[in-house]
Amino acid sequence: MKTLNQLLSRVKSIFGLKATPATATTPNAEPPTDLSVVSNPRISVAFAAIEKYLAENYSTPTDNLSYQDYANGASFFSKDAIFAPSLVILTDSDGLYNLPDNVMMLVSVTSTKDENWLIEELGKFILFLKGLCTTHRIQHFAIAFSKDKPDHPATVKTADVTCIRLY
Repeated sequence: MKTLNQLLSRVKSIFGLKATPATATTPNAEPPTDLSVVSNPRISVAFAAIEKYLAENYSTPTDNLSYQDYANGASFFSKDAIFAPSLVILTDSDGLYNLPDNVMMLVSVTSTKDENWLIEELGKFILFLKGLCTTHRIQHFAIAFSKDKPDHPATVKTADVTCIRLY
């Protein structure tokens, strides 16, 4: 009787499983977030230059970087502990924060280093981005400053945006 119950239990578990086609993706599989997802070639080249800058200056591995593509641009996020910027390049801002089209916006920068180090590195990074914008025909450079929680950019609901026309 015990063997029969074990057999019935096994049969139930085998037939209780739902068949999945061989081509089905794993439900928990996440879409790619590497540079290849950026469809605009001009933006992709600009982000590749930022990747190189972060690798050379802070040894940021590409595993700590993620990208998202949009119809009107793309975004770049770093999860590195030393120096982690978040940027957006918009080909069409659609009036967001009264921004013009063709703009790069520095949304946030975080670091585990002290404030003086971060201020110095942020200055260097902004100069790098300004040159990068000109090289890759991005006409405007914007910086968003949090009005809600300056120490926690992930929860920003409103921001002051300063935009500079580069050429």
